[in-house]
Amino acid sequence: MLIRLEISDLAVISHAVFEPREGLNVISGETGAGKSLLIDAIGLILGSKSSRNIIRTGAGSTFVEAVFDISSDNDEELSKILSDSGITSEDGLLIISRTVSKDGKSIARVNGRTVVLAVLRSIASCLVDIHGQHDTQKIFDQSVHVDLLDSFGGEEVRNCFDDYSRKLNEYKESVLKIRNLQASGVSSGKRKEYLEFAVKEISDASLKEGEEETLKERKKVLSDLEKSINGLTEADSLLNGDEDMSVVDRLGRASKDISSLSNVDPSYKDLSSRLESLYLEIQSACEEIRDLAEKNPFDPEESSRIDKRLGLIYELQAKYGPSTADVLKFYEDSVEELDSLKDINKKISELKKERALKESLVLEAATKLSHIRKAKADLLCKEISSEFKDLMLDDASFEVRFDERPKERYFSSKGTDDITFMFSANVGEEARDLSKTASGGEASRIMLAVKNILSEADMIPTLIFDEIDTGVSGNAAFLIARKLLSISKHHQVLCVTHTSQLAAAADHNFLISKSASEGRTSTTITALDDKEKISEISRLMSGAELDGSSDLAEKLIDNIRSSI
Repeated sequence: MLIRLEISDLAVISHAVFEPREGLNVISGETGAGKSLLIDAIGLILGSKSSRNIIRTGAGSTFVEAVFDISSDNDEELSKILSDSGITSEDGLLIISRTVSKDGKSIARVNGRTVVLAVLRSIASCLVDIHGQHDTQKIFDQSVHVDLLDSFGGEEVRNCFDDYSRKLNEYKESVLKIRNLQASGVSSGKRKEYLEFAVKEISDASLKEGEEETLKERKKVLSDLEKSINGLTEADSLLNGDEDMSVVDRLGRASKDISSLSNVDPSYKDLSSRLESLYLEIQSACEEIRDLAEKNPFDPEESSRIDKRLGLIYELQAKYGPSTADVLKFYEDSVEELDSLKDINKKISELKKERALKESLVLEAATKLSHIRKAKADLLCKEISSEFKDLMLDDASFEVRFDERPKERYFSSKGTDDITFMFSANVGEEARDLSKTASGGEASRIMLAVKNILSEADMIPTLIFDEIDTGVSGNAAFLIARKLLSISKHHQVLCVTHTSQLAAAADHNFLISKSASEGRTSTTITALDDKEKISEISRLMSGAELDGSSDLAEKLIDNIRSSI
């Protein structure tokens, strides 16, 4: 709850400190004294737009600081916002400040940490609910009506809602699994084709571990044999390859010619003998070369087969792995993946059956939740209609409308119904969305009736009502005062008023007054004691403290305070 509000240089307020307490805090004062400035200051804390026009003449900036005691707060939403913003609470206190400078810049801080206005508004919305003639309340926000109804429904609704939420999450998990598998199935078509091709290609190759090394070794042996046969063939060709006359034949003829000459001239005998010997040696060498060539085991077909086999192995390695072992591992993995891909349709079919079952369970839970909400809604309508009568809204009626959500977004986190609070001001008038009701005194009393019924369920600790009694007087003001006092049993309530009834109902009274000194106007906020409270109520009743008005004020206080 709000325990301290400090205001500096805001319009006619030079410096003021407001320290409300638990229960009903009522602020009153003469017209024009600056009661609205107090609400404006709180508005700055709540994140409302600022203007340099609010800065007190002669000052450089406006400063507002609010201290909230959140030690007994169990608001999970507030805790999450603070945690996400890196804000820690010391001693259960939350200090929010706002500075507005002449250049129009605004700086907001929470426990010393600078925050943007969006964060400030989120935090403040969990701490204070402010209602004036032109302010929008959470009660008038259709999106929170289902939460308010559930809070009113208590543990019975909460248990049904928890069961629905659990089954909805299980249903969503099934839907997500199917979507993931179906997405996988779309992309797996090409993947399946690729894997099937790879598996067939590797399977047809019949690779064996270590085969590459064996082939390489055999290839080297064949390469050496090929070199040998090529050398022998070349030598034989050189010696015997001339078509007209080979080297051997030429040598044989030369030997014969010289031998003939030696018969004529004995000096040729030595040369003849040498040529004949050379001829016989070369002839023998040629025969040996042919013999070696014929015995060489080189097989060109085998060499070609090895080249083709190694080429295939290198191609597979380039596609599926740097080694034969990697290619074989890819083959095994691909076979396994293909088996899993073949099961996708089967798994999807099984999951669809599971989804259908879970959908029926979540629908059953949603139907049960809707039924119990409708029962609680009937009770809520009766209680609020009763409140209307207490607030002199005899012809008004309150309804809770249930709209079944469209099929494309049937299951929401809140259920299968959109819930809206409806209001009709007069008999025979069609009920309309509560957010479209009239402003002013009527809207204030509608809100007050709903607030009173839901006060125990509403988590917001501090409620502020700015002149909620505008447009009402007499008995209506008395009834509003009673309602505010009732609400203050569960919330800290701050109320700016101009009626004696509300002032009389207060647990704590504050007076806003204005004075002029040295050509400057200043506004102050003063906490009233019992005697001062009676005086202020007398003024509100008669415009001044007259004879007998104090007695009437005391009686009014006793009457209102004893009625609760």
